[in-house]
Amino acid sequence: VQATMKRMMVVSLALIMVLSAVALADGIGAFSAFKNGIGARALAMGGAFVAVADDATAAVWNPAGLAGLEDTRLAGMSTDLYGLGITHQYVGAVTTFANLGIGLGWERAAIDGQLVEAGGTLGGAFTWTENAIVGSLATNVMDIAMAGANVKYYMADNGLGETATGFGFDLGLMVSLGEMFTIGVNAKDLAGSSISWDGGATDVVNGCYTAGLAMTFAEDKLVLATDVDFD
Repeated sequence: VQATMKRMMVVSLALIMVLSAVALADGIGAFSAFKNGIGARALAMGGAFVAVADDATAAVWNPAGLAGLEDTRLAGMSTDLYGLGITHQYVGAVTTFANLGIGLGWERAAIDGQLVEAGGTLGGAFTWTENAIVGSLATNVMDIAMAGANVKYYMADNGLGETATGFGFDLGLMVSLGEMFTIGVNAKDLAGSSISWDGGATDVVNGCYTAGLAMTFAEDKLVLATDVDFD
């Protein structure tokens, strides 16, 4: 009974976290390429990974999952989004230390373009780039849940001599409901992350909030998962 009450308490806190984040959400969608996620396994599952998050990409999908890892892992990806010349890359490492899950990653998106002069002729080429350095930390909560957080340092360069920087924060939670079921919630860019440009303009990385359920069968060899996103 005590364990059940603990689970109900943690689940209730998770729902409050997501609903509060949705209420605070605002922004215009800078760094939108980063919302696609990374990792072949997670993407092959349609991105329904917030309640799974059990590999080296956990920091991206739900930092709470780092608390469940027991070794050191590396992850990497480089792809052309939708075949449109938008490069999306990621390199990261996760490990454990003193009962904590720790992660460090770098994510980059870039697109090449052309300046067009008034007469219609092509001008000089420029490249728009967006980078983020992500630090992650996770721990167990009352032996029935895992909680984690990301701190992100955003950097952007419009290729025309202006740069921008800013910080972002993610919060994640995973709750085990017995041996088969896991609930996960993740609030990315909580309340929106402000990015300030050299010229005084400001962009906002709008928040993305996800709740999910995962079910494992056949001695954890089969996983069924579903997610709901609030963007």
